[in-house]
Amino acid sequence: MKPIGIFYGSSTGVTKKIAEKIKENLEPGLVEIYDVKYVKPSDVEKYCNIILGSSTWGKGILQSDFERFLYDVLIFSDLKGKKIAIFGTGDSVVYPDSFVDAIGIIFEALEGKGVNFVGEFSTKGYKFDSSLSIFGEKFIGLPLDDDSDGEQNKLRISLWTDFLKFDLN
Repeated sequence: MKPIGIFYGSSTGVTKKIAEKIKENLEPGLVEIYDVKYVKPSDVEKYCNIILGSSTWGKGILQSDFERFLYDVLIFSDLKGKKIAIFGTGDSVVYPDSFVDAIGIIFEALEGKGVNFVGEFSTKGYKFDSSLSIFGEKFIGLPLDDDSDGEQNKLRISLWTDFLKFDLN
């Protein structure tokens, strides 16, 4: 497998913790983690395999550092041919109408840039009303709810990273 760059934005530390767990479940020696607060395009462009992670705040708002990264760095980076997986954190009880919308916002911003999205995940077992991260019958990435459904995170991360081992280069 080629090296993997994980790029996350985290205000409370939850998304950072998830990024670290994802790294542990992949081949840790091949994975580097970046806080998007300090990232430039060349950091992203050196990877063929990219994992992006952001929390959803309130009703469908990206984490502030990730929003800056997405619109000031990522969309101007050369991503053509790169494989991208997305994970997001949210609260399905407090915000059931915008659960992990960050995943869908990131997907839509990068769609059409020549990237190959990987890491779809089943909606089974989740309870929410609406999400911008659903395309067809699946989430376009891995949704995690550390607030209201945290006991499922370990299993979901394990399943998702097993899928990624096959999907990434």
